[in-house]
Amino acid sequence: MLALKYLLMILGAGLFGSAGALVAYDIFLSEQLRRLLSRNKTDESGADLRVCASGKSMPKGFTWRVNFVGARAGQGLR
Repeated sequence: MLALKYLLMILGAGLFGSAGALVAYDIFLSEQLRRLLSRNKTDESGADLRVCASGKSMPKGFTWRVNFVGARAGQGLR
């Protein structure tokens, strides 16, 4: 009975730990999504709202990868 008690205590601590890890990972993913979505802000007319301090633009490959990843986001919500 004593072994079962300690086994259940260890199992409960493991479940709490894994739940905490899932919450931390979810917060991490939501911060990444927020950062990606705020990168290219435009208004309804398509005008860029972001002020570029330097005259350099992003490389085309990087822009293509970001657009490819987010191209289908939210399609099921329409």
